[in-house]
Parts: sequence; C-alpha cells; structure tokens
Amino acid sequence: MVIVPKRRLVCWLGLLLAVLVQAGCNQPGQREFSVNYHYTETADGRRLALRRYLPENPMMDKEPVILCHGLSYNLLFWDLAEEVSLARYLAGAGYDVWSLSLRGSAPSSQPFGSGMRKLGHFKIDPEMLSLGRERMKDLNMTDWSVDDHIQLDLPAAIEFVAEQTGHDKVHWIGHSMGAMVMFAYLQDRENADHVRSFVAVSGPMAIFHPLNEPFTFLLESEPTIEIGSAFVGTSAPAGLGAIFGDMGTPTDKLFYNGRNIEGGVLRSLQSQATEDMGPSQFKQLMNMVRTERFTSLDESVDYTEGLEKVTTPTYFLVGTVDNMATPGAVQYAYRQIKSSDKQFKMFGRVNSHADDYGHDDIIIGKQARQEVYPTIIQWLGRFSLKPEQNELMLQPSLPEN
Repeated sequence: MVIVPKRRLVCWLGLLLAVLVQAGCNQPGQREFSVNYHYTETADGRRLALRRYLPENPMMDKEPVILCHGLSYNLLFWDLAEEVSLARYLAGAGYDVWSLSLRGSAPSSQPFGSGMRKLGHFKIDPEMLSLGRERMKDLNMTDWSVDDHIQLDLPAAIEFVAEQTGHDKVHWIGHSMGAMVMFAYLQDRENADHVRSFVAVSGPMAIFHPLNEPFTFLLESEPTIEIGSAFVGTSAPAGLGAIFGDMGTPTDKLFYNGRNIEGGVLRSLQSQATEDMGPSQFKQLMNMVRTERFTSLDESVDYTEGLEKVTTPTYFLVGTVDNMATPGAVQYAYRQIKSSDKQFKMFGRVNSHADDYGHDDIIIGKQARQEVYPTIIQWLGRFSLKPEQNELMLQPSLPEN
C-alpha cells in the first residue's frame, strides 16, 4: 500500500481543482442570447434573410460574425442541433452572430417551386414556410448564379450587419461555396476594407484532375441531373435522406464521412437545411469540375487566378477525407493568397483527432464542437478592437419585438 503524504495530496487536489475551474472558464456557452430573423434587400430587389444570435452582453471589443452556408444549403446548416451549432457556440462566447441565407435558399428569395418542394420534407423551421405577400415578389425568379452572390448578396448582407451593429468591419465564416464567394469578394480592395478576418471552411478554389470517383460520377451524370432537376429540383434526394440518413451514394461521399456524423444530425441536414441549386449555379460547378478553375458564369473572370489579390487575414480549415474540397486544393488556395496573416489546419486522425473529417462534418461532425470550434474561437480572439476604437462603436441594435 502506497501512502501519499497529506501535504502532497492537498497540493494535488488543489492543482486538480484549479485545472477544472480554468477549463470551465475557457468553455464558451456561458452567456444567454436571443435568436431573431432579420431581412434586407439586394440592389436587384431580392430578399436576404439573416438569423441573428445576439448575446445579452455582447463583447463590444469584437466585431460581428457572419456565417455563410455552402452550395445547396441554407442558414440552418449552422444550427441543426445544440451539439453541432457553431452559431450558438459563438453567441454563447459573446459574439454577435448573423447566419445568412444567400438567394435561392430559404427564407431568402427563391423560386416558388423550391419553397413548395420544402413542404415535402419532414421537419421545417416555421420561418421557412412564410409564403405570404413577400413570396409573391419571387414568382419571376427562375435562376441565379454564384456571381449574383458575390456581386449582390455579399455587399447587401455585410452593409446590413454593419448598419445594425455599428461596426465598420465583420468576420466572415464561410463553408464551401460560402468560402468561395468570399475569396472572390476579397479580390476587390474596396470590399476587403469591410472584412476584419476570414475563416475559410472546406473552401475549394480548384478541383484538380485526375478526378475522384464521386466527381467522375457527377460529371458523367450531368445530363441526367439537369433533366431531373428541371422537374423535381436538385434537393429531391433530400426527402429520402431525411428518412434513411446516409445512403452511401457517390454524391453523399462528396459531402460527408458517414462514420463521423450522427444519424439524427444528418437527417436534420436533409430535412431542414438542404435546398435546390440554381441552373447557373450547377453550370458553374460543373465547369469547375471540367476546367479545374472557379470562374464567372461567362468565364470572363478567373476567381482562382485572382487569389493572389487576397490580403485579408485568413484561417483555412479542411478535413483529411474531404472529397469536395480536397486537402490539396485547400492547400493550393492557402499558398496562393498574399495575406501575411494566414493559418492552415487539417482535421483528421493523422493529427490526433477522433476521426477523419469530411466536407460537412468538419462543422456538424460528432466531435466538431470539441475539436474544430475551439480553433475558430482562438482565431477570432486575435482580433480585438483597441480601446479607442471600441469607444466609437455604437451599441448593437436590439432585436425587433
């Protein structure tokens, strides 16, 4: 029997208590916050929805954070369940968080048919079902491109958040296409003046050949997908996914590692957050698969080539088994941008994480809250405003009653 001296035991217990207290202090989620929808309008008259997570006592030395979803998703991607909600995680840590739906994604402007198809899903946010007078403005909406997001949606959203919060700059966290549009937006120096920092989650600015099997399947199936989409929309498989979860199709493998995502979260993704792609969006995606480059719809602007114009502080995140934004493609973007302040982190077993991360599960995976989210908090925490800047900031506007 080993006898531990009383004095040493007291020291050990004291050290353990100090560690536990410090760990508790470092855990976000201590602040209460409200959740409300807000709407603004783009220069061409489309409505954009933002879901605001406003802490009771927001940190005024931190600029607001805008979360932007990827292709074929909406703003609920960031808040599918408490355990996989980056929006709630950041708000709990004191950040004023705005989750954005780009045009084509509910409850922002989208074709009437897309809204009606969502009624066939099985768990819809009540806000998504608002088909009143405002929806009538969208009856003429049949198509939209990624260029529309870059040139019209991003300026409107950033300006609106700046007006509502009194801050001149925002932090942008974009997943997949939500990162791609910000890379393109930042290539204009005037636009870059409004973005304090950028977190690029699984953001591919190139799709390198030879193609993997899922992309090869997508390219070979392009005519069939175009015909089917014209009648039932690209989100049609989500109805099955909402029931059965991971079906292991080639397309599913592009978006997530099924082993690294809970079945209930995956079904919520399919039923709540999945949207139709616009015909022009799909065309730009397939052109990128063919040419390895991300370009404008008319191919006159090469956004991949323009990466060298990006000087904004940027944090790159990617999963080791991401088949959509491969680690090599994300590393390429990391090397191309000219920011003097940039970081790159890959999540997977090779770096001692619980599992290998895919395209979506880097945000909604089983251990994302424990392994990925803290690195984002750490990145954002580097950009505190100076006291004299803080004094000039207006108090954030209160949510509407």
